[in-house]
Amino acid sequence: MNKHGNSERDPVYGYLENPRELLYFDMDGVLADAEARMKEWSNKLDIPVDVLFEKKFYHTPGFYLDLPPVKDAVESFEILSKKYEVYILSAPCWENPSSYTDKRLWVEKFLGEVAYKRLILTNDKSLFSGRALIDDRMKYGVTKFKGEHIHFGSDKFPDWKSVVTYLN
Repeated sequence: MNKHGNSERDPVYGYLENPRELLYFDMDGVLADAEARMKEWSNKLDIPVDVLFEKKFYHTPGFYLDLPPVKDAVESFEILSKKYEVYILSAPCWENPSSYTDKRLWVEKFLGEVAYKRLILTNDKSLFSGRALIDDRMKYGVTKFKGEHIHFGSDKFPDWKSVVTYLN
């Protein structure tokens, strides 16, 4: 037990106990590589990727569970978690209820202890504020997020190296 009465595995975090700037990470396309999974399925099924997106293959139960991490995402999350109070802010797939559990298990599998209890699932990212939100899209309230939007995959932030350099 620590001084707050919590087990060592259940660290105290948040504004009050750990006054660091908040940094949010989108999951799909930023931490987890959904496009890589679609390409795998495209090759296996001999169906173009755009057709898979049209047919909404991401509605398939289990789709989010084993997505590979985006290149350098895990290491970057760990580096930035040393400076910022980090959270994963992801929109679940409403039509795929398993996405809620799959995303939670993905975080545990690939991000481990550093991301313990730091997954927030929401379809409205405008409800949150902080130093920045790293997101590859402009959906789900990203444009009204109360802080900076770091547009992952853009010319300014094409990869994790550019994001880490900018935020460190």
